[in-house]
Amino acid sequence: MKFTVEKEKLAEVVQKVLNVVPVRSTLPVLSNFLLETNEKQVSLKATDLDVSMSANVEAQVSKKGALAVPARPFADLVRELPSGKIDVSSTEDRLDIKCKGGRYKMSGIPAEDFPALPEVYISKAVKLDGERLVRMIRKSLFAVSKDETRPALNGVLWHAEADKLLMVATDGHRLAKIEHAKTKIKRLTNDIIVPPKALDYFVRIFADYGGNIGVIFGESNLSFDFGDALLTTRLLEGPYPNYDQVIPKENVNKLVVARDDFGQTVRRVAILSNALTHQLKLSLKGNSMELTATNFDIGGEARETLPANYSGKEMDIGYNASYLLDVVKQVDSDELIFELDTPTTAGVARPNRYEEN
Repeated sequence: MKFTVEKEKLAEVVQKVLNVVPVRSTLPVLSNFLLETNEKQVSLKATDLDVSMSANVEAQVSKKGALAVPARPFADLVRELPSGKIDVSSTEDRLDIKCKGGRYKMSGIPAEDFPALPEVYISKAVKLDGERLVRMIRKSLFAVSKDETRPALNGVLWHAEADKLLMVATDGHRLAKIEHAKTKIKRLTNDIIVPPKALDYFVRIFADYGGNIGVIFGESNLSFDFGDALLTTRLLEGPYPNYDQVIPKENVNKLVVARDDFGQTVRRVAILSNALTHQLKLSLKGNSMELTATNFDIGGEARETLPANYSGKEMDIGYNASYLLDVVKQVDSDELIFELDTPTTAGVARPNRYEEN
């Protein structure tokens, strides 16, 4: 393998693919990049066996070849090299990098020892608005379960039909449901469950792109096509619980409150809440709401009244302050609406307006 490439272009691609390289692994080969050349490009590949990524950079290739090299030392070196062109060549187990005034070498391993990445058919990609996809992912990830005894809940459910994409996540205590209408997805044969790790990678990598993203739905994997890069993840096995049956449909008690004021009040009152439960009590009545918290360990008490518009029967209801703050963080509108039934049944929180889809 032998090629010449602009340092800045190579460094940009290296940093993207580095996202996927595991920090620690029982398989040493996974701590490597696979460098591979074709006629006009260099391809970098990485995988942790669940998520994989490949990205291409234009180069002057004088000899085709492939070699797996230690990812983090290679990335650190490329980042620190001076600007300009660099010459890269390899033998069976050594990589040689030359730049103005310097020469660097490191050991590698044969390309055939690097795990094969999943085969992806780019022609089947569906174009989606990348920025809207990022917003949906961010609004769902906070509710993903970390309980490994219920693996289906360890991911985000994707459901698509009638030009609408739906994402759902739940940990059994709270549930997030986000819709994106007017997509080009006609229908998925089966719902899919996407690991949060892959979605987090997507959000980070998309920051360098923008625009529409190609999404490829495979039988056991999901891929994101960025044009010069491809991110692929193994899907989680289901089935996913019937989430729709637990979403209240007839909660008639309605609370409308300014989102920012509510969030600031919750943060203040929560400081003196129980350190384990973080429980706050919301007392609802007419045009105001009172938030209270106690912490017997430190003799703490907090009480604050907040303007609100409440229509329904008077009610005292308890919530985990951390859960309330997660809702505040994910709602984009200036007002937050709670639809409630009783103090012991599930409530619904939503924005007072939805983004146009």
